Amino acid sequence: MKSTFPLLLIIFMTISCKESEKIDPREKFHLKITARNFPDSTKVTLYNRDIDKIIDSTIVINESFQFSGEVDVASLCYLDFYDKNEKHLEPYKLFFLENKNIFITGEFSDFFNAKVKGSNQTDLLKEYDSISINATNSNRFTREIQFLYSNANNQMALNQLLYKKKQVSKDSLLLFYGRLDSFNSNSPKGQELLAYAKSDDIKVGDKFKDIVGKDLNGTKHKISDFQGDVILLDFWASGCIPCRLQNKKEFPDLIERFGNKGFIVISYSLDTREKYWKQSSEEDEIHWLNISDLKGIKGENVSKYAVQALPNSFLIDQNGVIVKSFVGFNEGSYEIGNEIEKLLR
Repeated sequence: MKSTFPLLLIIFMTISCKESEKIDPREKFHLKITARNFPDSTKVTLYNRDIDKIIDSTIVINESFQFSGEVDVASLCYLDFYDKNEKHLEPYKLFFLENKNIFITGEFSDFFNAKVKGSNQTDLLKEYDSISINATNSNRFTREIQFLYSNANNQMALNQLLYKKKQVSKDSLLLFYGRLDSFNSNSPKGQELLAYAKSDDIKVGDKFKDIVGKDLNGTKHKISDFQGDVILLDFWASGCIPCRLQNKKEFPDLIERFGNKGFIVISYSLDTREKYWKQSSEEDEIHWLNISDLKGIKGENVSKYAVQALPNSFLIDQNGVIVKSFVGFNEGSYEIGNEIEKLLR
């Protein structure tokens, strides 16, 4: 992988950090949502991805609902929806929750693209996401990194930089950290960035690190139990919508194509509550190996793989060597399948 240090050094020399987006602990958030064409009594959960926790829930009445409360720091959150039978529905919305008046308006058929007003960091995230749409493959990464470094000192930039941390040199991450004010540098994400930048990262070409977890029946399993097979070790969580989609749409296909050729998927849940892990596993019809230690992102097993963004999968060859790491889920992409096919030839 090409070093990004020279590029980021130039960026630091030519840009200045924007004013920090701080959270006033005296303020509260007031979240008002217009949910067109959502049936009455549809259950809604407000899930804080940063702390892996549902922080509130309510139901839709007359195509609207609302939440109020407070957050210590601007947090990446999901709105998730469930029918009267507690079955998870496809519509969801990702946004940054801040202690402000925030308004969201969207349609059932396309709630992912619902409009958000009142959240500066959601606006910044939308601007960042537009780079992927408008940039070419050859300059997309460079433009994304330039945007994050020119719009540093907020939780959105920290969140996205952590998502790309393995593609950026650790010296450059430390330079980014050094530009943060005390509020953002001491925030949980600021501390995550610092800890990662100072750690020894597992990387492609390394031998896998063994982890132990229990399945939903309480049986212990280790990765080393399956050495000799091609292993896809996937880290996921019940509140991670892209993870859930990957469980339903990609992994069953991979197992059908390669399951009888020496290939196995091992799903490792970052949930901290067995109830949510079990419920989501049943809803996603996970029939492959599915384990956890229920310690979440802070668990030793997860730390061994420096997981900071979900979903995150590691492809391990027959000799126990990590040959590829995948972050995120791109529906319709055959990248993982193509890499597995190479190993099974």
